[in-house]
Amino acid sequence: MRLFTDDLLAAIREQFDYVESDPVDGDRIFLDSASGSLRLKAATNALAEHSRWPDQVGRLGGGSDLVTDSIQKGTVDVRLLLGAQSGVIMPAMSATHAAFRAVNAVLSDRPNGNVVTTSIEHPGVYNATCRLAQTHGHEWRVAPVDPGTGFVSRESILSRVDRETRLIAIMHGANLTGAVHNVTAVTREARAINDDVFVLCDGVQFAPHAPVDVSALGVDAYVFSPYKVFCVKGIGFAWLSDRMASLPHWSLAGKPPDDWSLGCPENATFAAWSAAVDYIEWLGGHFTSSSDRRERIVAAMRASQLHLEALLHRLVHGMRGMDHVELIGVDDDLTNRVCLVLFNIDGVSAAQASEHLHGQGIRVPHRVFESSEKYALESLGVRDALRISACHYNTPQEMDVFLRAVGQMTQ
Repeated sequence: MRLFTDDLLAAIREQFDYVESDPVDGDRIFLDSASGSLRLKAATNALAEHSRWPDQVGRLGGGSDLVTDSIQKGTVDVRLLLGAQSGVIMPAMSATHAAFRAVNAVLSDRPNGNVVTTSIEHPGVYNATCRLAQTHGHEWRVAPVDPGTGFVSRESILSRVDRETRLIAIMHGANLTGAVHNVTAVTREARAINDDVFVLCDGVQFAPHAPVDVSALGVDAYVFSPYKVFCVKGIGFAWLSDRMASLPHWSLAGKPPDDWSLGCPENATFAAWSAAVDYIEWLGGHFTSSSDRRERIVAAMRASQLHLEALLHRLVHGMRGMDHVELIGVDDDLTNRVCLVLFNIDGVSAAQASEHLHGQGIRVPHRVFESSEKYALESLGVRDALRISACHYNTPQEMDVFLRAVGQMTQ
């Protein structure tokens, strides 16, 4: 664990909009990055500039060439973030959209099998596997979370895998508990049971905070959301293995068999995404002298991971010293976690606590049982909870302000 220096943190924060205040509420500390990160100035500037262009791919003129170049660079930049040297990059409206398309391709290819997922999946994967399993005649199997740790054990997942399992869908980093699952081990051991099984990994909560290497994970699909990686909404990406990409899927006639694009992509979002990756590469230059872009990206994400591990320890140890705070899905082992904590405060509803913190200028949202995440909350044994989530631009001082505010919230 190693925090960024104060000078580097200041340089990082300078590149984001609304770091310490927003135009509506004024001064505030933003601790809700799991819902969507702060936006890079370079990303929103690129979006605005490219959105002005009327040109389309495949037309005559320099404007069309610029559109094509921005899409091609954005696609390469997805590969660089994920360490993908083969396979196909699928653009989508969102990570949820990408997950639905990937799950549908696997489960529609061969009926009468089963699909395995977990009880703490994001609705984008949980609902996709449930609905499409019903649509295509598959049994839907759900591995439960351990409420004490926030993890879904390998044994729980693998006990539900057999020769008829078509797909395993699992989170890399859990969006309610912060648990980072050993996807590589799950994939390897599942294929010892069924070498034909496909594995989809939801990387939405992991990709912004640590290095990703899809080759090392061994999965067939990895989905993530650029707007949680310092970029903008309006686009999601999935990396698909060659095996996954070759499956029959929604496509336009005349396109190559491994083309997963539908219609004309919005080049401005690709340009914004490239601006985010350029920023990550800039950050990596503070931790490696290599000129290789992938190596610089990995260096940046590794340093971010260490910074966030230090913030997580600061948060959890501070909250554990408060008798009125209940940590949910967190045990004594803080390894293999993103900086995200689910918690409650005795005698105060999550909604009331969130509103109180909001009044103190601290953005920490609450999750409620009536939402689409009610099944995940139920599996953790709670009906509502608060979720604090940090990113590499957050400071230890911000954690301390949060801890003082929570410490004062006694009955």
